[in-house]
Amino acid sequence: MRQLLVECSDPGLVVTLEEEFEHVLKNVDFEVARGLQSQFAELAHELGREFEELWRGFHLEVTNDGNDFPPSFGNRDTVDEEKVKVLVARAQEKGIGRFSIRDTLLLPQGGPTPETRDQFIHDLADAIRYSSWYEIQCDRRPLTFPESMERNRQQIMEEYVYPDLRRRAQEPMVGYKWVQESIERLRKSLEEADTRSQAVMEYELSRIDPAQVELEDKVHWAVLACSLGREVEKWFTACAKELPHIYQRAALIAELWGSFRSVGRARPFLQERFKELIEESAALYTDDARQAMRQVYDELCQSPWDRRSGLLDKKEEGPENETPDSKNAGIDDD
Repeated sequence: MRQLLVECSDPGLVVTLEEEFEHVLKNVDFEVARGLQSQFAELAHELGREFEELWRGFHLEVTNDGNDFPPSFGNRDTVDEEKVKVLVARAQEKGIGRFSIRDTLLLPQGGPTPETRDQFIHDLADAIRYSSWYEIQCDRRPLTFPESMERNRQQIMEEYVYPDLRRRAQEPMVGYKWVQESIERLRKSLEEADTRSQAVMEYELSRIDPAQVELEDKVHWAVLACSLGREVEKWFTACAKELPHIYQRAALIAELWGSFRSVGRARPFLQERFKELIEESAALYTDDARQAMRQVYDELCQSPWDRRSGLLDKKEEGPENETPDSKNAGIDDD
């Protein structure tokens, strides 16, 4: 696997601002990030030509391994890590900020350019989406139903589906007719199992008090609620109450979105909650962070066909033909 990553990605050294992501969203926009880059360049100049040449190779970019939040600076060249440590230590002494240093195998393959506001906003949006891996305390991916409901459905299948399969295996038939009759019988058995398991799931969603459930388990119950379109508000609200920051609740919605495959009764509720979060972010976050929230929302609302169409359009047009309307697509400001 390590060799595969080397062949498919750009290795390098990364310097990342060590601040809470909430602080970044409130205080660090593209201009501030470029300002940090310039301050490092000034420090490097003070330390001498070797440091100046070393920092010249660092560019504003975020790794593709999900371990860094913006702003971070990547360098694909072989550099003296000890000198980078000196530079980072001096930055902390000067009050510029605390920074971490690490190796990576997953710098963006597109290279260090363009270092643009659009790319910075895109990186913020990715960080909001992927923050759920760290913030929501769920270690099972993809998100699944609660374990008790998985066990219950398995028991129902053992009672209503597996016996039919065994009986079909004993039928003195072969070929197309046996296959078709078996498929039809299996379909009816699965429908029966589904009806019975859904009844249990809906009862449990209504019966259980979220206050008696840990956050990680709450999220799994919320996945079930969104999948069924039942008790969605109850379980989403229970999860959201334990997530103090706007971006964390946005990440929660992004996680839950996949549970109903962009359709179903949960969608309108989650859309409204996300719009509320975007409006709430306007008073707290930088404009870049708010645009990142909008980008996450827009991408969630896209159908798979929209995403495919967008990729084809970009391939045909190229970045030089990008229009203002394509940049500003999204929900209305008001």
